[in-house]
Amino acid sequence: MSDGTGDIAGIQSDIERTRAELADTVDALAAKLDVKAQARQRAHDVAAQAGEAVEKARAAAPEPVQHAFDKVAETSRPLVAKAAEDRKRTAMIAAGAVFALLVLRRLRRSRARHNGRSGCD
Repeated sequence: MSDGTGDIAGIQSDIERTRAELADTVDALAAKLDVKAQARQRAHDVAAQAGEAVEKARAAAPEPVQHAFDKVAETSRPLVAKAAEDRKRTAMIAAGAVFALLVLRRLRRSRARHNGRSGCD
């Protein structure tokens, strides 16, 4: 008869293999349930496909059209940069406005409590 160590090693090896398979299955299920990540990946894929299509169209276009593409790209760079800057500025203004409204609300409540009233006007 054997002492059983071979059986134990085999069982432990089976357990480890099963754990690895289970981990892979759980990871696959989690990936399927992560809608946000799927949407992000899909958007990335679509953007990459669109970029490839633009490059193919640009390469297949006649020389005057390619020149026009280059001109448009050159002209639009400052506009894109300004739009990004304006977006940041708009976000900062909106954040400042929200902060000011919160401060005003707190001041009104404080005054209402001080004057013995309960609540805002």
